[in-house]
Amino acid sequence: MPEIDIARTFALASMIVFHFAYDLSMFGFLPPDAMIQPGPRLAAQLIAGSFLFLSGVSLCLAHCDGIRWRPYLRRLGVLVLAAAAVSLVTRLAMPHEWVRFGILHSIAASTVLALPFLKAPVPVMAIVVVATLAMGQVSFSAFDGPLWLWSGLSATLPFMMDYEPVFPWFGICLSGVLFTRLFREKLTSVLDESDRYVRMLSWPGKHSLAIYLLHQPILFGSVYLASRIFQS
Repeated sequence: MPEIDIARTFALASMIVFHFAYDLSMFGFLPPDAMIQPGPRLAAQLIAGSFLFLSGVSLCLAHCDGIRWRPYLRRLGVLVLAAAAVSLVTRLAMPHEWVRFGILHSIAASTVLALPFLKAPVPVMAIVVVATLAMGQVSFSAFDGPLWLWSGLSATLPFMMDYEPVFPWFGICLSGVLFTRLFREKLTSVLDESDRYVRMLSWPGKHSLAIYLLHQPILFGSVYLASRIFQS
């Protein structure tokens, strides 16, 4: 559906604007605490949530009639490799805030955890969504330590530049699956996929992973060069 791709395009655009502002803050073009204010923090959560919700919608549209294992496993493999690449690059570039469990890790994990719910009773799904979101609001010292970092239940968490653990973020993805199952018959496309403007708006959404991986190095490098020019 082009509507899903276009929604993903707008999520990408919002993410790029946010990361550009983050880089501007990092290199002194904005106040150093600009991106930790309530407004930007809420924006970051909404952007991450939109990606996870749309991943749930896409998962259901693609596999609710039966899991197509070949494309599913291919997409999962690409996500896992991309998440590992993000961890490696940020570990080398920013060892004090490198990404252990960011948005790609979360989408990959949610893609696996959501499989049993593609056919589960809707009331059960609703309970799990609410419980998962609620669990994201609690913490336990027993879950401290790197082995439990994925859970989001630790009482103390190391700082990282991107962190979307299973609790509560899996609940956002599962809510996308639930939404699609409830309203799937009404989710019919009203856009003409052959229209030039529809194709233009859909294209970034169709290539969201590649854009995600490439945009930050480009932004970071551009802002870094600008800082060197203005500081010289």
